Amino acid sequence: MAEVRKSAKQTEARRRAREKAAEFREQQDKLEQLAVDYFVAADSLDEIDAAAEKEVTAVRARAEKQSADARAEAESVMQKMLALGITRAEVASRLGVAVRDVKKAPAENGGGTFPTEATQPTEGEGESAEAAA
Repeated sequence: MAEVRKSAKQTEARRRAREKAAEFREQQDKLEQLAVDYFVAADSLDEIDAAAEKEVTAVRARAEKQSADARAEAESVMQKMLALGITRAEVASRLGVAVRDVKKAPAENGGGTFPTEATQPTEGEGESAEAAA
């Protein structure tokens, strides 16, 4: 009869051990799934960062081009004003900028359509033009 009792105790102990093991496995499965979710989220963060960096680079390039275009247009306007024969100081005064900023624009437009001293008739040319008329 002693063996029956021992067998019943062993059976009960195995049942409790299996329950605990099942709880442990269930918890391990949950932990594993949570770890998977974490790694998926972490990988998506890397992808988001890479996509954002790519967009930032594109925006910077676009802004740089737009700035260069606007700067060229501003310098063109200064060039046109200088071509009309006014001084750099007057251009600066009219535009509300420092004279040193106007000096950055070249005084002559190489091959442009603005009249410069090089395209103005000299004294000798002007007289011959008047004599021909």
